[in-house]
Amino acid sequence: MTTPQVAIIGAGIAGLACAHALRQHGIESIIYEKSRGPGGRISSKRTDNSSVDLGAQYFTARDPGFAALALQAEQAGALARWEPNLAMIDDAGIQASPDTQTRWVGAPRMGAFAHYLARDLRIEPATRIGEHRSLTELRAQFTSVVIATPADQARALLPDLKVPAQAPCWAVWIDIDRDQPFDAAFVKTGPLRWIANDASKPGRATRRRWVLHATPSWSDTNLELSAEQVLLKLTEAAGGLLPNAFRVEDGHAHRWRYARPWDDQTAMADACIDAGDHLWVAGDYCMGGRVEGAWLSGVAAAQRIMR
Repeated sequence: MTTPQVAIIGAGIAGLACAHALRQHGIESIIYEKSRGPGGRISSKRTDNSSVDLGAQYFTARDPGFAALALQAEQAGALARWEPNLAMIDDAGIQASPDTQTRWVGAPRMGAFAHYLARDLRIEPATRIGEHRSLTELRAQFTSVVIATPADQARALLPDLKVPAQAPCWAVWIDIDRDQPFDAAFVKTGPLRWIANDASKPGRATRRRWVLHATPSWSDTNLELSAEQVLLKLTEAAGGLLPNAFRVEDGHAHRWRYARPWDDQTAMADACIDAGDHLWVAGDYCMGGRVEGAWLSGVAAAQRIMR
């Protein structure tokens, strides 16, 4: 096995993109991931009888290179196009959304895309930098190091790092007993910002499993509530949005402490950050908070390393 030259911290989309781009040019890397597997916020959460997408709900692909990757992943069966009956909900009520752009989802779960990207890459799971190994050790061992973690975690490793503050997100899934007249909705009123029938995505095994994402401000205000309290409050909010009254059969809440930049339009001056002496920082927050932005930031870090 070729000795890795680059250490990457974080196996989310930015870290996987960086390793993928380096591999294409003959440079081996090793990814240190604090969780059990790749994906970060694009990973899926296991439930008793299947799984659910509690993080990124879908992504779009506007960059030609990322769009080509999406097509390759689709051909491999790791991605599918999601064409939901999409609505918008505000104080005036429910209306059809005019947004018709192509939406990509992992198949049969969102995390499948991360596993597709991670194939053949060297990943050390359950390894927390700062606890199991130090950043100083990595910088001494490897020619380059890339920090590809959420912004606040990157700042914990580099206290002087200037990155956008990340907003939290409480996410809930509920199994309900009644169909609804739409598959997903952008919400402009109340504590929720997004609701979607996860079962409407291609390849899902469930039928009426809805995902609820709270707004950043509500999530921040209620950050320390218990999962049970959040489940109750956001289910009640969903009951005021979904037209057909329902009974909840099962459900759970999950807290994403670092979900995305507070401002969806926030982007940094460069696609990745040069922290000096062959140390780079990459992440979606460099490019506005989208999945595609994470990919482009990781690729940009790889390009800087190869210069």
